[in-house]
Amino acid sequence: MIREKLKSRQGIRFIFCVFGVFIVALGVLLRATIGGVIEEYNLPLSQWTTSMYFLQGAMVLLYTLIITVFFSLPLAIFFFGNKSD
Repeated sequence: MIREKLKSRQGIRFIFCVFGVFIVALGVLLRATIGGVIEEYNLPLSQWTTSMYFLQGAMVLLYTLIITVFFSLPLAIFFFGNKSD
């Protein structure tokens, strides 16, 4: 049932919108997180350790996924909700 809905025209639009939300959230979080560390601690990327890259990347990815799921719920209602035509 879900697969058929995602293959429909509305499903493809929903997937593109979710992808757009993911890209926007990723950009904002990268700028806020990475830029925040650089500005707050005056620590350029060349001085970061491997663990700092890993931890910051994991945090950005996790928060991006959470934000994407959170904003996908209203999109799902918009695209797949009852159409009272």
